Amino acid sequence: MLQNFFSGLPFYVCFFWLILFIIQKKHVDPAKKFFTYFLLACTFLYFSHAVYFHRYIYLYSLIESFYTFCSLAVYPLYYLYICRLTSIRQFSLRNYWVLLPALIVSVLSVIFYGMLNEAERISFVNHHFFQKTDGLFFLSFAEQAQNVRIKATKVLFILQLLPVAFYGHQKLSRFNREVSNYYADTENRTLAQVQKLLLIFILFAIFSSTANLLGREFFIRESWFLVIPSLIFGSMLFLVSYMAYTLHFSATDFCKEADYICMEETETERTSNPDTTILDIRLKRLMEEEQLFRQKDLHISDIAIHLGSNRTYVSNHINQELGLSFSDYINRYRIGYAQSMMTDSASAPSMIEISEQSGFANEVSFYRNFKKITGTTPNRWLHQNASK
Repeated sequence: MLQNFFSGLPFYVCFFWLILFIIQKKHVDPAKKFFTYFLLACTFLYFSHAVYFHRYIYLYSLIESFYTFCSLAVYPLYYLYICRLTSIRQFSLRNYWVLLPALIVSVLSVIFYGMLNEAERISFVNHHFFQKTDGLFFLSFAEQAQNVRIKATKVLFILQLLPVAFYGHQKLSRFNREVSNYYADTENRTLAQVQKLLLIFILFAIFSSTANLLGREFFIRESWFLVIPSLIFGSMLFLVSYMAYTLHFSATDFCKEADYICMEETETERTSNPDTTILDIRLKRLMEEEQLFRQKDLHISDIAIHLGSNRTYVSNHINQELGLSFSDYINRYRIGYAQSMMTDSASAPSMIEISEQSGFANEVSFYRNFKKITGTTPNRWLHQNASK
């Protein structure tokens, strides 16, 4: 009984989240709709695994081609989900080319199985997937072709991991940079967690490839070893799905909130741009004399308006001349201001008051940025500098 539960655990997890995403599908952004497709593929994939480990040979012979498609489509679908998270461009047909290998291989599988009668199909599946023997001294063309197709599927599964990881990470990094260069407060506005999760996801995909090389028949013979990958993939799928479900910021939200055609169009120059030296002087005056950094939810557009310039020019100046993102630039001033308040023995404000007066959205953001910039916590820094 327990063994049956673990053989179906990833399927139960995927099915649970698939239902939740389908229920809210009409009210979600395009990225979450793509995640629903990813979950649909995962649900069928792990349903097929459950069928296999329960040794339903006839049923598995019917769905093996669809299993092939899903196994090769899950990572490209996750990549398409990342594309929708980080871009507002509408997808055209060419965006789906990443699914072409899965489609071609699965269609070939259907064709080759179609060339076998029912008894031959069941016999082939039984001998190849369950008994791991040729079963026959002579293999027909269709059976030989299926053998080649199965080996090609394993190779393609491994080969697609690197481009998905590389280009997915690249798109997420680019989007996070754009967010950091527009907002001073990036809390709940970046996709950093998705980026980290992608790397973990790929590590588990490598684990999956290793398990695939061992062969699923190994887990049939040593059935209790199935508990380990079942727990790993079940937990990973739950975490990925939970993060996607609770994520409420994407390129669509960014563009709506910032009125910014994110990385897709070049902003029209509306104002004159002072030279670098003048801009630097004005920027310092704005920060040090007017203390604009204390304004909550500060955007780079606010800075550009005060400087009589445009946000692209100001952003490039901060990035290239100062070597900082807009978020880091503003938060350095905020932390400096907070430190001066912390060492002011006359007022002795609380940490909440310090974070608010320094311009931080909340105390969590204050602590996170303080640790990032100074390398220590506010309380520890205060203790170290109390006697100075």
